Amino acid sequence: MSQGTDIDSIKTVNEKPVRNTKFITAAYNIVGIIAGVIALFYNKTNGAVILLMYPFLGIAIILLSRGAIKLNSSDRPRILTSIYLGVLFPIMFMALMSYENYTLLQTGHFWLPFALISIVMMAAFYKASINPLIAISKVDLVFMLLMALAYGYGSTGQINCAFDPSRPQIYNAAVLGLREHRGRSTTDYATLTPWGPRQQVKEEEIDGWLYEHIKVGDTVQVNLRQGLLHIPWFVVTKN
Repeated sequence: MSQGTDIDSIKTVNEKPVRNTKFITAAYNIVGIIAGVIALFYNKTNGAVILLMYPFLGIAIILLSRGAIKLNSSDRPRILTSIYLGVLFPIMFMALMSYENYTLLQTGHFWLPFALISIVMMAAFYKASINPLIAISKVDLVFMLLMALAYGYGSTGQINCAFDPSRPQIYNAAVLGLREHRGRSTTDYATLTPWGPRQQVKEEEIDGWLYEHIKVGDTVQVNLRQGLLHIPWFVVTKN
């Protein structure tokens, strides 16, 4: 009788950490998805801070769990639960925001911070995923690399643009043409006359609202800023 009681006690002790681990990973994943969605519509600076820091919170959780929580544990026992959704969604939202919200005038100064941030993030993911009992699979390495590159791209754009303290230089340009591209998502373009440092006629991606409220022959306003990382970027708005 006492042997059965001892076994039940051991099971209870072992199940408690498992339940706690699952609760932590579920909470982190859910909050990560919600935070990513909110950041799309929230103040750009505050939203950028959330998206920049959230993956590092996940790495801290992995390291503090001492192997109970993994970045990606699809091929591992259930006790090694995963926070990959909570890391993935903020990174993808941040990359999407950098692509959709900002247009870079020049990319010469983009690649160094992109490479450095990507390397640091890849090293952090790798360090958090090391387990002496289980080798890191090639699939996990590819997953970590893709997330590191996406983080490098998104964070470089956010740091450069969302935290840019420079005043905009304002130029006027005439609209020579409008085009709407429909695919998985709709992208709108305007062909503009030369303005400021842009010395040639060029088609630029514009906001959907602006596309609906301008026509060929109108004059639009180009707001050019220098960027915190010295990567010039601009936004086209209605004059």
